[in-house]
Amino acid sequence: MQSMKAPTVTFVPSLETTLRENRLKRLLLPGKITDADLARRADRLDLLFRSSLRTSPLHLWGAGLHIDREWRNLTDTFLPWSRIAPALRRLICCSTRYLPPSDPLASIPSWPDFLRRISTMTQTSNPAVILRSLSSDENLRRRWLFTLFLPKEHGGGFDRYPRQQEFIRNWLFQRRHLSGGKISCLDAACGSGEGSWELAELCRTSGIPPRGMTIHGTSLDPLELYAAAHASFPHDHPREQEYLRRIARLTSTGYQERIRFSHEDLTNTGNESEKYDLILCNGFLGGPLLNDRSKMQPLVAGLVGRLNPGGLIMAADRFHEGWRKRIPKEERETLLEQCGVTIIRVEEGIAGIYQT
Repeated sequence: MQSMKAPTVTFVPSLETTLRENRLKRLLLPGKITDADLARRADRLDLLFRSSLRTSPLHLWGAGLHIDREWRNLTDTFLPWSRIAPALRRLICCSTRYLPPSDPLASIPSWPDFLRRISTMTQTSNPAVILRSLSSDENLRRRWLFTLFLPKEHGGGFDRYPRQQEFIRNWLFQRRHLSGGKISCLDAACGSGEGSWELAELCRTSGIPPRGMTIHGTSLDPLELYAAAHASFPHDHPREQEYLRRIARLTSTGYQERIRFSHEDLTNTGNESEKYDLILCNGFLGGPLLNDRSKMQPLVAGLVGRLNPGGLIMAADRFHEGWRKRIPKEERETLLEQCGVTIIRVEEGIAGIYQT
């Protein structure tokens, strides 16, 4: 069983249960995963785990334990992560109908760190048992996949940039009078979509009716797009409930019909046919997703090329200072200026107006 190429995914938001389920089945294979290669890998991991128990205290694993370098090194001696991770990658491949845009296991340094990530799903430390459980239990596997691709540390959440939101609110109020009451927005690299919904809320509170608004959120990850469009987080029920609460007024007044979430690789140029009044690229420019200078220049040029005359582009981040030092704010502003953008001072991140 092989994963297919990423499908052309475009979701208009919906909270209807049957539609949500059908859409998820377009992305993830339902039922039990039956794969001969996966079964052989599980058998080998079972032998490895039983052998390790005779020489190391791995069976003492428990949720909440502190993982230090010594424990990682000891574990990796007897139960190498390099032997386990390929089997889990095989399971990801067998579980999805698309090629994942990234390897979520690459950032996990050891088997104990993986166990900590899924501590709410299992009580065992035997990789073979976990692999077989994930293969046979569709609901458990869904939770696991969402945990891998939408972890809490990715920074999702509402109200991350309150000062930016206030600036946008004021700008929208003025812009709507210049654009005939119509506003189009692009949320580039939208992640799990909170920023896109916040844009819709800002349009609503700025007096822009649903018919005057279009919002387009893009991501490389189909599961992110699914979560954004359906307020669905199978691995995090409190987050899902908060999400539903935040978008309730928008979904009850028709604003969700003017939002869409689409799969798009922003590094591919030539997507300038659709123009926008506002482009957000929060958490993107200069962060862990894009910090290569040679790639950033054409991407910035492509984004600016999608702005209407007088359009606004903004980029804020909450990254560690290390990312900011790699490509400083001043350098990112220079890239915008080289593309015809006039920099304006804002309290969060960078911003500019496109001048033709």
